[in-house]
Amino acid sequence: MIGPAAIWAAIKAFGIWGRIGAALRWITASTARCWAALAILALAYAAWQFRRAEDWQNKLLDAQASFAAERKAAASAKAAAETRYRSLADNADAQHDAALAQGDARLAAYIAAHRLRASAPDPARAAQGDGSAIPESPTPGPIVAALTISEADLRICDQNYSYALSAHLWAQGLTKEP
Repeated sequence: MIGPAAIWAAIKAFGIWGRIGAALRWITASTARCWAALAILALAYAAWQFRRAEDWQNKLLDAQASFAAERKAAASAKAAAETRYRSLADNADAQHDAALAQGDARLAAYIAAHRLRASAPDPARAAQGDGSAIPESPTPGPIVAALTISEADLRICDQNYSYALSAHLWAQGLTKEP
């Protein structure tokens, strides 16, 4: 490695300072040479600035191109995700409709098999006003025997089950990779 002392010795040996001094004396000897030297320095500075501007312009164009590519990729990913989610929603709707139809058929078969009949409102119970479904002194048999469930309640329960099952299956579809 060359040290600073060696560099200074080389500058002195080649007489660079003397040559620079002689060139400055020659340039300053006439006004025209001073203006010419100043014009040359201004042109060199302008060329250097032009080169820097070109570099920045190239960096700008590269950044714009990468941003445009990222924006295009993001838009296509968004469109693909929207298409996937729309498809999942349509499938979930179709499955829900099918589950409701199957539920109605199952419910009708259950009602027919168990000879359930729509319960008429009991005028004595309506007069009590408490609306409790379980009597105060239940029979020793199973508690379900004392309950009456209307067909409308069964249908609502079945519809709620179908809706919950459809929502569960739809949510499972969201977690799967496309």
